[in-house]
Amino acid sequence: MTLALAIAFGLHQLATIVWVGGMFFAHLALRPAVKEFVKVPDRLLLMLAVFRRFFPWVWVAILLLWTSGLWVFLAVAQGKAGPHVHIMMGLAVVMTVVFVYIYAIPYRKLKAAIELENWSWAGAKLALIRRLILVNLILGLITALTGSAGRFVLAG
Repeated sequence: MTLALAIAFGLHQLATIVWVGGMFFAHLALRPAVKEFVKVPDRLLLMLAVFRRFFPWVWVAILLLWTSGLWVFLAVAQGKAGPHVHIMMGLAVVMTVVFVYIYAIPYRKLKAAIELENWSWAGAKLALIRRLILVNLILGLITALTGSAGRFVLAG
């Protein structure tokens, strides 16, 4: 394995950890703690601040994942890979679309609702974002399992 290939795989893994790990932490640790101890509207303001810090990292992760993944798939494997890679890429398309939707629509509406201090509207947008992040978390965990163990399960 060349150094370039090792770097591509390493960046791919790091980007996966950032995105999926961030969703795991936010959904299963941060959100329940915030809900338990922080009252509305401070909860909405806090989650907006969290998204403002996390979403740029998600964009970087998506860029790294697609760049490194396609480089390995096209340049190294010359478009030939096992079914686990195709499954992983299909799930990655869905995850990317879900995140773009989150960012483009409910996240922007959440920001607008908070600016207007419309806490019920902001709460509805946050609930939608939470559900979509859960969808992406589940897809991300399946994608990570497929990428790491799929070659052994789907090999024969």
